[in-house]
Amino acid sequence: MGQSGPALALGLVEILLAALIPVATIWVLMHLERIGGWVVAGLRFARLLPRRKDDVRRPPVERLAADLRRLSAACLDCPRGTSHARRTGLLTAYDGALVAACDAMEVPQSLDALPAGMDRELERIRVEAAIEAAGLRFRSGVPRDRTAWDEG
Repeated sequence: MGQSGPALALGLVEILLAALIPVATIWVLMHLERIGGWVVAGLRFARLLPRRKDDVRRPPVERLAADLRRLSAACLDCPRGTSHARRTGLLTAYDGALVAACDAMEVPQSLDALPAGMDRELERIRVEAAIEAAGLRFRSGVPRDRTAWDEG
């Protein structure tokens, strides 16, 4: 005639689940786009998915140009006797500014993939010209004399 307490509770849970599963399924189907956005955002937050290009915060082009002017001048005006570490640091910072400007101006570059040497120097010169051709002026009209860099 009657069921015991645990069996009755189990039966009620089964009925409740049987009633809620279709409702939950319909809700999920109606909100699939929103749930997908949450999942993708969570995966990007956990760095399991790459960030979208428009999510990356970039400095303004004016700041990039000012950094390039400052670092270019510092590289050119480096006096004799400057330590190798300082020269290397200046070139590394200048290359980083060139890469950031290339990203902002959508100019292809391979500076960050090349080791120090002639190939990187030639890529640096090509990138400088490509950035200026793209419309970002940062160098003065003075030709670059890199002989001071070779005497280190």
